[in-house]
Amino acid sequence: MLFASPEWLEAVVREVNGHADLPRALAGLGPDLAAVVERDATAFPRGAAAWGRHEGGRIVCWRILEAEYDVLELEPAYVVRAPLAVWRDLLRGRADPIQAALSGRLKVKGDLDGLVRRAGYRYIVDEALRRVTTVFPGEVSG
Repeated sequence: MLFASPEWLEAVVREVNGHADLPRALAGLGPDLAAVVERDATAFPRGAAAWGRHEGGRIVCWRILEAEYDVLELEPAYVVRAPLAVWRDLLRGRADPIQAALSGRLKVKGDLDGLVRRAGYRYIVDEALRRVTTVFPGEVSG
């Protein structure tokens, strides 16, 4: 599935929501998060963004936004922003999100400490991503 497409996001959310540890991972976090892919002349000329809100230990609504600046209207508790190359490395397990944030390659707006405290739950997303085939713009699916 194509990265940052509605189908891809729906599949990832379905897998994440199926994990028994998700309620513990989400406990105490702000209600919503936006993930932004910064503008890329070839793949995302308007940028790209996904938004999701959790409630009761599950992600209850989510959507792909038309452009990266649409995040401003939603005012999410967390905004995580990076170029496409960083997202590719993060989603493929080739980069650590904490190190990427500390180095400035990944920008986080919101309670970074709260996210860092939950770094041990990264396996929930990693397992979901292993089950969802992800094709990035410019790659050939096979």
